[in-house]
This record gives sequence, structure tokens and C-alpha cells, in this order.
Amino acid sequence: MLGDAIEYPARGDDALTTVLVGGLLPVLATMVGVVGLVLSVVLVGLAVLPLALLPGLALFGYYVAVLRGATAGDPEPPRFRDWKRLLVDGVRFVAVSVAYAVPFALLLGAFLAVLAASESAVGNPVAETVATVGAAVFALFAAGSLLAYAYLQPLALANLAREGDLRAAFDLTTLRKAGLSRAYAAAWLLGMLIWIVGGVLEGTLWLVVVGLFVGFYADVARYYLYGRGLSRALSEPSDGERAASEERRRQDRTPAIDGVTDRFETGTIPRIEEPDTFAIRTGKRDHERGWPDWESASDERR
Repeated sequence: MLGDAIEYPARGDDALTTVLVGGLLPVLATMVGVVGLVLSVVLVGLAVLPLALLPGLALFGYYVAVLRGATAGDPEPPRFRDWKRLLVDGVRFVAVSVAYAVPFALLLGAFLAVLAASESAVGNPVAETVATVGAAVFALFAAGSLLAYAYLQPLALANLAREGDLRAAFDLTTLRKAGLSRAYAAAWLLGMLIWIVGGVLEGTLWLVVVGLFVGFYADVARYYLYGRGLSRALSEPSDGERAASEERRRQDRTPAIDGVTDRFETGTIPRIEEPDTFAIRTGKRDHERGWPDWESASDERR
């Protein structure tokens, strides 16, 4: 799956154009922002500054389009064409990201508040101890919530792209099933690997401009992994479904013994034994019912 993700952004006839546009959108946002700040002294910049958000929203919307194509199984990346839809999806991207970041923001704020309280408690050993322990606890919870955000935010965006509905980003049933699956966990780990390597290459190649496009290329690859991970997670059976399927297969392999024995009386089932013993035991009942004496029949054939 990693090789497929690395090849994905380069597929299609417009792959080069797509990478160029995606890499230049952050530059365009920066340029518009700088112009807006310069013109803000004459109040014109106040109208220009909001325009700096549009390239970023379009870029976020493109990532949603990548997730949509990945969950649908499209072999090639989308193109920068429907800019209106990209902007709308970009707004949804930001909304979902902010919503999932709220727990981390609250815990971080609590950590900073306790940390500030610990400074004011200098000289009071009991207060210092309580503040230190509280700060450590909130720091631990904040780190855990940040990890949860990094894991769940791409999954929520992938389900949003798959369903086309903002409420799908908060569908706990689907998110729980996919989030606990090996398919999405593997895709997320590979995505983190691409994010780390891509970030290093982007920072290294920034001075020669190539880093802009390397960063976009890496982002497309990892969002493709998130979409494929969700798709595979939802297509594979859950543990309960797997257990039920195994039980059905086991029952199908078990012979219907009860159905067979109900049709015959136990005393009429032929036995492989001496002919005289057979005749004494059954009183020739099996011959009358059409059951042969297998031992005698074998002797007659010989």
C-alpha cells in the first residue's frame, strides 16, 4: 500500500499541473497576505486580507477530494477544476479540524493555567506539590488528546468525503469500527511515515523551491492512504461478523446426524458381523426391510 500511495500523486495526464498548482497555492496565500498587510495602512488591505484565506481553503478542499477519490477506489488523483466545491470542502475541512481540536485546546489551557498557578505558589510546599502534580496530569492528558486528534481527524475527514455530509465526520459507529481496525491503523502509520519524511525533504529543499512541491506531493500521498484505510476497514468484517461467519461454516461442515438417525430404528442399522450372529440378533428383520447382511453379501459375491 505504501508504494501505491507514493505513485498515486504522479498518475494521470495532468499530474504535473496538479502538483505545480498545489505547491504554489501556499505561496499565493502568503503573497496575498503580505499585500493585505501592506495596504492595511490605507484600509484597503482590510478587504484584501480575507482573500489570503482562499488559496488555503482550496488546498484543504483538494485534500477532501483526494479522500473522496481514495474511498471510492479512483486510481488517479483529482484535478484543480471545480474551485467552488474545493472552497466549500475546504471550509468543512477547517470546521471538522477545529471541532476535533477542542479537547486538546481545553486541556492545554488547563495545563497552562495550572502552570501559572504553580509559579504563584512559590514558597508554599503543599501548593507547589499540588500544582506540579496537576500540571503533569494535564500535560499527560493534553499529549494523549493530541495523539487522538492526529489519529481521528483524518479518519473523520475521510468519512466526510465518503458520505458527502458533514455529520458523517461525527458518526461514532463508523469511526469506532474503522478506528479499531488493523487496516486503518496500518494506513495511518504509513501516512505518518510519509508525513515525517516529506516534512524533512520539504524543509531541506525549501531554499531551492522544490520543497513546496515535495510537501504537497507527500500530503496527497498520505491523504490517499487515509482514504484507502477507511475503505478497507469498512469492507472487512468485524470480529462479531467474523465469529458468526465461522460458526455458520462450522455448522455447514457438521453432518446432520439427527436427521439421519430419526429415519431409522437403531435396531435395523446393519452391522458388520458374523452371519449367524446377525440372523440371531435381528431375526431376519433387516432382510425383510431390504437391508442386506453385508458380510453374507460379500461371501456370495466371492
